[in-house]
Amino acid sequence: MLLALRSLRAAAAEFFFDLPRMVLLNLFWFVTALPALGLAISTYLLTWPDRAAPPVLHIWLVPVWALVLALVGPGTAGIYFVTNRLANGELLEISRFWEGFRHFFWRGWGLALLDVGALALLAINVVFYWTLEGTLIKVLSLIFAYLLLIWFAIQGYLFPLLVQMDQPVLRVVRNALFLTLDNLGLTLGLLIVNLILVAASGPWTAALALPFLTLSLGSNAHNKVMVETVERYRVQGRIIADQ
Repeated sequence: MLLALRSLRAAAAEFFFDLPRMVLLNLFWFVTALPALGLAISTYLLTWPDRAAPPVLHIWLVPVWALVLALVGPGTAGIYFVTNRLANGELLEISRFWEGFRHFFWRGWGLALLDVGALALLAINVVFYWTLEGTLIKVLSLIFAYLLLIWFAIQGYLFPLLVQMDQPVLRVVRNALFLTLDNLGLTLGLLIVNLILVAASGPWTAALALPFLTLSLGSNAHNKVMVETVERYRVQGRIIADQ
């Protein structure tokens, strides 16, 4: 757990030490994320109206989501690629954002599709079963809520694994689940880090945090954790080959 918190502190120091370039890097990511953020707000307003009823599904949103994730998925891989190089002891080079965007385009898109699809299915099931009558039915809602917590727990592993190990999407997800369960203390630390990032990007601060801060800081912290964790597994002879 301490590794995750130390990594966040080190990432924060590097962010403020190199503030202009870190902000510019975050802006690059934010441009790719804008369509997805707008669609997320629209999806919420359409799917969960303010009345006591099960969530309304809008299937026509699925292909739209697939399109916008073709920007934010590779964009997220791009910013993680830049901060991964920084976590590996290299210089911060913002131009590498577009190199990472191109190199991880298909895998970044695929990982984003799997990630957002899992979130949508779990969230809909939590809300749907909770609105139905019956204790046993509500237990199903709690089970999906627990799976949603696991989904949140692996977020600190997914894109750092993608860029550090340069592996296919399904192997990235498998390894992320393995690391989540094999390092419960570290996973708890990453949960705390992610909660801090979410709180810093809340409703009252999102207009500043999301464009200028969140992903530059978060990706750097996640990558520092991943670089050290992968090295520890390599020393122990437990790491899977990069390719």
